[in-house]
Amino acid sequence: MTQNYRGLKAAVIIMGVLLILGTAALIAGLIRQAQKIDDHFSAAPARWEAVLPPELAGEVSAIAQDGARLSLLIAREGGHHIVIIDTGSGDIVGHLRTAVGDRE
Repeated sequence: MTQNYRGLKAAVIIMGVLLILGTAALIAGLIRQAQKIDDHFSAAPARWEAVLPPELAGEVSAIAQDGARLSLLIAREGGHHIVIIDTGSGDIVGHLRTAVGDRE
């Protein structure tokens, strides 16, 4: 009753090797991603200066940030402005103006 298990042994060995290689690839991928995260947090933050033109200047009433955009609500005598600034470069991306007395 001796049976030939050569094919079964080969399949078990091949699957074992594939399992070990897959685990090694998974660990290498995790290490690579961890290094990317560490590089991201160890980099010095970007410094920039935004100078608002005189027509947008006024008292900053509120500040909000959404991702790479910073929004400033600026109060003036003639109304309010919302200035949107790119936090990566400090450039003014856009602005919205509302005038006092537009609503009734």
